[in-house]
Amino acid sequence: MAKFKRYYMVGNAHLDPVWLWRWQEGSAEAKATIRSALDRMKEFPEYKFVCSSASVYQWVEEFAPEMFEEVKERVAEGRFVVVGGWHVQPDCNLPSGEAFARQSLYSQRYFKEKLGVTAKVGYNVDSFGHHVMLPQILKKSGMDSYIWMRPGHHEKDIEQDVFEWVSPDGSSVLASHIIGAYTGWFETPEDMEQRHEVIEKENRSVSDAAAFFYGVGNHGGGPTVRNLELMRGFAAAHPDIEVVYSDLSDFFDYIRGSGVEIPKYYEDLQHHAPGCYSTVTRIKRGIRRSECDLIAAESYQMLGSALLRRPASGERFRDAWRDVCFCHFHDSMDGCSIEEAYDDADLMLGHARRVAAVAENNALQSISWVIDTSKREKGLPVIIFNPHSFAVERVVQVNRQYTVVKDAAGTIIPSQLIESPAHTTNYGYNLLFKAKVPALGYAVYYLSDEGRVIADFDRPRVMPVEPAALPEAVPSEVRATPWNGAMTANEHGGTMLENEFYAIRFELYSGYITSFVDKRTGRELICGRAAVPVVIDEYYHDTWSHAKNFFVDEMARFSDAEVTVLESGPVRATVKVVSRYNDSVLTQYFSLCAGEDKLRIRGRVDWHERHKMLKIAWPMAVENPSAFYEIPFGVIERPADGEEEPGQTWTAVKGDNACFALVNDGTYSSSVKGSTIYQTILRSPIYADHGAPRTAESRYTEQGESAFASVLMPVGDDWVEAVREGRLLNRELTNIVETWHEGALSDAPYGGIRIDAENVVMSAIKRSEDGTGTILRVYEVTGKSASFTASGDVLPVPLCADITPWSVQTWYLADGETTWKEVLLTEYDM
Repeated sequence: MAKFKRYYMVGNAHLDPVWLWRWQEGSAEAKATIRSALDRMKEFPEYKFVCSSASVYQWVEEFAPEMFEEVKERVAEGRFVVVGGWHVQPDCNLPSGEAFARQSLYSQRYFKEKLGVTAKVGYNVDSFGHHVMLPQILKKSGMDSYIWMRPGHHEKDIEQDVFEWVSPDGSSVLASHIIGAYTGWFETPEDMEQRHEVIEKENRSVSDAAAFFYGVGNHGGGPTVRNLELMRGFAAAHPDIEVVYSDLSDFFDYIRGSGVEIPKYYEDLQHHAPGCYSTVTRIKRGIRRSECDLIAAESYQMLGSALLRRPASGERFRDAWRDVCFCHFHDSMDGCSIEEAYDDADLMLGHARRVAAVAENNALQSISWVIDTSKREKGLPVIIFNPHSFAVERVVQVNRQYTVVKDAAGTIIPSQLIESPAHTTNYGYNLLFKAKVPALGYAVYYLSDEGRVIADFDRPRVMPVEPAALPEAVPSEVRATPWNGAMTANEHGGTMLENEFYAIRFELYSGYITSFVDKRTGRELICGRAAVPVVIDEYYHDTWSHAKNFFVDEMARFSDAEVTVLESGPVRATVKVVSRYNDSVLTQYFSLCAGEDKLRIRGRVDWHERHKMLKIAWPMAVENPSAFYEIPFGVIERPADGEEEPGQTWTAVKGDNACFALVNDGTYSSSVKGSTIYQTILRSPIYADHGAPRTAESRYTEQGESAFASVLMPVGDDWVEAVREGRLLNRELTNIVETWHEGALSDAPYGGIRIDAENVVMSAIKRSEDGTGTILRVYEVTGKSASFTASGDVLPVPLCADITPWSVQTWYLADGETTWKEVLLTEYDM
């Protein structure tokens, strides 16, 4: 490795806006830190200060306008340096691809509008891991470099600390690993020399330059007078090393211009603290729901604008997205902060979801009101809306008690009455039926009782009629059958769950799945008991699970189960399994629907364990297995060695003979050992336990009830079905029960968008931030190039484009124009 001849001194203050304190204290530290940085500039003319996170700048702008004016002056001088380009330093694995895009969109535009610059260097010095699509996201956000620290050399053996980091689409940024630390308190010359020795000892760089970070951090602070005096002393003591007070861009520019051959790196950067990906599930599920709800609300607003000729605006969503982006902060989303921080996060995410709910309801109520439902003889109209860019066929649930469902053409649709959560009232049953809804559109269905239609209001609620009395369009094979008590010497009795695709047997007393047969082939799909709730011992793990990447110390399993039939056809059959471990209770609902080769699971766990983890094991009969995980805007293969891994909405095990995906609604963590998928449901360390003594007053995570949902499904080699199911499970269809009225829109099925390539998925459709046009963001999900056309009423003119494998594209169409142009994620020109 090259001997260092240059140190680029990076003055910074690592400011965690939330961690062992609440955000209010973090905002106070932001003021003090920025004031200190500005004062040091008056005293040390050579000093430069780098600062990330738009949230910090916004606090200063709001709390201290005069100080913000000083910041603007120093930015113009090049001494107060904007880095990062995002609202916070987020977790760099868990936010969705679109959420990363919003981090860039709102923050880079804020920096440009307020300070006249945008960040050129991506900056996540404390985030716990970094997914491999980040180079593309950074590059398409106007950043060409990336600085990071975790994982360290002891956690991931990377040959080089400086490399060209390449995303699967070919986008790249120059990346550098911080040696030593991202902070430096430095009270004595010996402190400086010690850091110098560490940097020299751990050197793995092809360059003769290194970034030398200094400044008090975590709770803010920044470089002190003593720090800066020591910098001068160090430079004088080491005339062989050129000391440069750095803005980081000069560090990366020097490496590029030095003529050294820079190696390329094509993988993600893992692992530092894998336990954090399953800790404090409430914030993880809250963020997932908020992201999905905001994306859907924006899409519905654009649909309403197209159908009703009403203006759409992104302004109402901006603050909501910023709240979500703030909650992406790595110590927040990763479950590593104090308990009170999550009460604050609940408020922020609740605000975001309310903004989305109001916007969605305004759009859909307005659309449904102008759909012609005037033919009373058809029945009570229900409009089903789909926010996704692909057509959906899905079982929906309507809070009404009718016996007949017909589509707009009058065709009878199989339906089923099920018990409602409100069964103690007259509204004791809900109606199930399978709806077909075009992409970003709606379909109208009509509810009635056979032979008569009555007003929906004041309708008497009665027990449902027997299934034999209901009209049925087609025969159904969906059923659940309780064990009849018969058993041979070699058999374990159990309840059966079946549809036309699968026959699934649940073991008596344990509730585990002992057989999962594909009726089409007669093949057994599991290679051991499945849906097994496994309890993992974590007594010696902290909140982060530092230095412990494998969760394999099984200490018990939930058992002593009650297995009952809850529903049985013709639309859906459901088996309920209630199992126990100590004082904890796990309730799972396993469902098969007519026409679906998917097993749907809803779970609720009442957890009262400490220093333990709950996983659910799915051993699949897959030969020569490999593990795949959805990541933001992409997919990655990782070893099937049992190591805990972060992911997005699904994990898959793929082999020579089959491929299965397990889709989740907010459980981001899982592991794959051989052909077994272990879905991590939760873990219960002490809040923010970083090695402090455990006492009777310690507060533990995950105590009490939490919920989850999953789908186990076969998928093809192209991942399209898994991506779509991941989007659907996390953002279901919306139904509105209407009245009878005339309207300008037909009740025939309607789709607002059509993308003619299956491997091209819409990430967002919205108004541009400057209010001058339409934004359509798409990405490729299979690793294959495509030529595609996006068309429909929500697009003023069709978009015809080519997309390369794993690429993310943002397209802009100015109002009144006919030609789309590709822009950055920030909506600035490329």
